Amino acid sequence: MTIRIVIADDHQLFIDGIKSILSKEIGISIVGEVNNGLELLQMMQKIPLPDLILTDIRMPKMDGIAATKALIKLHPNLLVLALSMYDQPSDVIEMLNAGARGYLIKNASKSEMIKAIYSMYQSKEYFSPELEQVIKAYKSEANQSRIPLTRREKEILALIGKGRTSLQIGQELNISKLTVDTHRKNMMKKLKLNSAAGLIRYALRL
Repeated sequence: MTIRIVIADDHQLFIDGIKSILSKEIGISIVGEVNNGLELLQMMQKIPLPDLILTDIRMPKMDGIAATKALIKLHPNLLVLALSMYDQPSDVIEMLNAGARGYLIKNASKSEMIKAIYSMYQSKEYFSPELEQVIKAYKSEANQSRIPLTRREKEILALIGKGRTSLQIGQELNISKLTVDTHRKNMMKKLKLNSAAGLIRYALRL
């Protein structure tokens, strides 16, 4: 088994460093290297699809987020591991929304980088330990967004997000306040929320 990898980073010195580290691993082969997202897309049209792409986020011409989004649209099962010095939640979430399955901070040790590559190949994801809380929150929100709500519940939730009371929602939808309150309770149960305030916060995020 050999894991075929393409590296995308605008710092050639960094690419050379990764190649030096990974060249000592028998089960890993670097099959391509590029310096921006546009070159990455072009390379993917010329070579057999690799097992894993290691890509920086901030690159000229086309960044790693845009490149990942374009590649995943064409190849939904492609594994992308973001490799970046940026650990801000917004950067991590943007990359995950683009389709990346992992995120490794550039200050990671050699052993962690190798561990990340094998973990991605075997379990399809890997995240730097420093990102634990960000990833936990992201997955929790993603799970909640997949919870099936009825059409009426979605209507009520949208109005809750606009600051309407149960009485106002009932008047707007031509249903009783009691019916609105029942829908509220059902949504809280589905979304595993413990309070009305929690439901309001959830509605405001939509």
